[in-house]
Amino acid sequence: MSSRAPNINRSKIHEDMVQRLAMQKLPGTDRTLFPTIRELLCFAALLGYSENRRLPLDKDKGVEDVSYQQFERGDAEDLIFLIALAETKDAEVLKDGEESRCAEIFEEYANGGLQIIREAMLRGGGEYPDRDILELLKDRGFLNIDDQEPDISGITFEC
Repeated sequence: MSSRAPNINRSKIHEDMVQRLAMQKLPGTDRTLFPTIRELLCFAALLGYSENRRLPLDKDKGVEDVSYQQFERGDAEDLIFLIALAETKDAEVLKDGEESRCAEIFEEYANGGLQIIREAMLRGGGEYPDRDILELLKDRGFLNIDDQEPDISGITFEC
């Protein structure tokens, strides 16, 4: 993307959950589930895409943004392009001038993914969000975990 790349927005509807997952320590640990909001949004966008849940942001309810520069680190920027390409199935979306379109597609899938995470946390009680998300991933067939309690101490979500 060019230097005109827009910041990545997220709905304020999910802000309490975003802060909890990316900023607050997990119960009984000294770490957060997601190291940054960027990683959480990338995970949510992939989850939203995999579940075909693309939800426009309700700007009347407010939005928060993450500087696009945060996505230029690592492979996060590539993920924005990849999701836009997968959604449109048109390489024209990768051309200069299409940055806002790519960002909007990513934001909407991230919003859908955040909604899925919220639903999982409500079902699981929300006290242990890591367990709720692992259960969600297991239910959807993304994880194959034995019946024994998984060791989640080494799991990090990065993109």
